[in-house]
Amino acid sequence: MSSDRLSDSRGFAAPAIVLLAGVLLAVALLLSGFSASARAQSDTPAIRVLFINPAPPEDKHWALTTEVMQAAARDLNVDLTVQNAFYSGQYILKYVTLAAQQPQKPDYIIFRNIDKIAEQVFAITDPAGIKTLTIDAPMGGSELKALGGPRQKIKTWIGQFVPNNIAVSKKMAELLVGTALKVNPNGIVEAMAITGPEADIGSQFRLSGFAKTLRDSNRARLIHAFPANWDERTGDRAAYKAFRHAAKAAVWWVANDAMTLGVLNVLRNTHRKVGADTFVGAYNWTEPMMTAILQSKVAYVAGGDFIQGAAALILAYDHSQGRDFVDTGVNHTMEMGFLYRDNVSNIGRIVIAGAWDRVDFRRFSRAANPGLTQYVFDVNTILRAVLGQ
Repeated sequence: MSSDRLSDSRGFAAPAIVLLAGVLLAVALLLSGFSASARAQSDTPAIRVLFINPAPPEDKHWALTTEVMQAAARDLNVDLTVQNAFYSGQYILKYVTLAAQQPQKPDYIIFRNIDKIAEQVFAITDPAGIKTLTIDAPMGGSELKALGGPRQKIKTWIGQFVPNNIAVSKKMAELLVGTALKVNPNGIVEAMAITGPEADIGSQFRLSGFAKTLRDSNRARLIHAFPANWDERTGDRAAYKAFRHAAKAAVWWVANDAMTLGVLNVLRNTHRKVGADTFVGAYNWTEPMMTAILQSKVAYVAGGDFIQGAAALILAYDHSQGRDFVDTGVNHTMEMGFLYRDNVSNIGRIVIAGAWDRVDFRRFSRAANPGLTQYVFDVNTILRAVLGQ
């Protein structure tokens, strides 16, 4: 294993490195170094960007995504406005409509496609000359047929940046099934899934990787997938239905952090022993999930995609500065990693500290670094940058 990596070949953060990371972070936060003020740009912003956060303000994962994005905006001298869509396509449409009517329109809008609203969004932004980037969820089905990809039918839709949900969910299935088989090596592992809304393409991609791995296995099977709406309350309701459907399920796969809290609420009041005969896999590196790992309530948490907003912002900045990213592709995908008991404390210290202003995000911009030929957008690189590496 290379000692300069935060993650090993399985996507795990390497314990020896992150142990050092915890120490270095404490030192780094005490030492002087680059800060947002030290890297201040001119008073005139380079570009105006509207980020439509798909979630409500209290959503911890998207709040973290926004914090990292705001740190990048300060470094790049981007005038960033943030609005919350409360998981509603109509809210997205409202914000886009208002933005297009302003005397000073945003140069770029970054948003997640919800409720298949993208086509209506582009019908407003394209005539207005507002460029768009989509994040987190690719287009699918009828939308993909109608719109194609970025810069195909809609020239002002200049790119998308999404996590590799299929790959990470395949790995999650392998980890959870493997853990359950250590407890019951001769049985067939039964699994339940709690997903996002059924029509949500991001949720569909995330579930598909998990479900396919179980279909291909002769040691596990997916009993059923119950949809919820990304929050704890609906996650609780879905888990209650799921438990009545399959009380013996040893694996519970949950598509985000908030719904996982609802699942844990239900499992706590059953005969199942979470961490002993029942194993939960979740998504999003938020503080409640880190605590749940330390308490042996959650076995694995996939994540790291909280950097995607900052990545999209850098792509928009480079495009505005005449360093188009088209030569690197208009469809960018990032790999995700895992938190588990051996690494969560040390990585958690970095994430929870929220010292994103210690990262000079200009180092990831090809416009700011003419010699840079490829983009490096992965969570390990960002975490190392917090430590000054």
